[in-house]
Amino acid sequence: MPEFDFKGLPASYLSWGDGPSIVLLHGGGASGALWAKTVACMTSGIRLIAPDLLGCGSTPGWPERGALTHDLQAELVGELIDRVVGGSVDVVGHSYGGATAVRLVLNTPLRVRSLLLIEPILTCLLRETADPMYEDSVRVNRYFVAAVDDGRPEEAWRAFLDARNGVGTWARLSDKRREEFLRQSAQARETSLSNLNNRTTLADCRAISVPTTIVCGEVTTPPDRRTTEIVHGAVPGARLEMISGAGHMSPLSHPQEVARLVSEHLERLKR
Repeated sequence: MPEFDFKGLPASYLSWGDGPSIVLLHGGGASGALWAKTVACMTSGIRLIAPDLLGCGSTPGWPERGALTHDLQAELVGELIDRVVGGSVDVVGHSYGGATAVRLVLNTPLRVRSLLLIEPILTCLLRETADPMYEDSVRVNRYFVAAVDDGRPEEAWRAFLDARNGVGTWARLSDKRREEFLRQSAQARETSLSNLNNRTTLADCRAISVPTTIVCGEVTTPPDRRTTEIVHGAVPGARLEMISGAGHMSPLSHPQEVARLVSEHLERLKR
């Protein structure tokens, strides 16, 4: 697995195909491998690059406990773009990676040609708009952090995965998959904190000037649906797409539909 240096840490990434580059940013508790199903459905003639964000997959966590932020993750992605790609790229971000993609375009807009955001975790916008779903949205992350700190990582993951993917998700996992999640508990605590501390505002979203597509699963959680609606309303000229029958994890559950929406997004850029 190829690597590049990021502030003294070996950052890993996956790469498929050749041609113009698209950077794919995964959700929390996952890695660049999350995109394998979507990549398999994409047409040829493009290069797809999926980094493991800090504390995910093969990339080590940030050494300072409690200091991980989406801005720091965006720095890692920017370094990847500069070292591996060069120039500006199209960026696709799912969930946690969608929030990082927003910080990337805000902090270094010249690196980003366009955005496709799949249910970005921007709970901060629910707080800013005084949406009643804000508390429900942050409760899962707060519980995850508290449960890990209390030495109950299995309960942390059960609550998180069942909230994101439906009750019983944790129970249906194989023992091997559960062990994989449990090994990530300390780092997942850090990503949860970075979600809780995200500083993106509505004004930030209104400042995004690149072509943007927002994607939402038809049967996702109410807070995630509301967040995508807020982002769609704030980003100038953003397009909203729904995936029929999909929940929050559409890159895994509906990879063909995600691949189609990415391809259509790229086609619109040519017009």
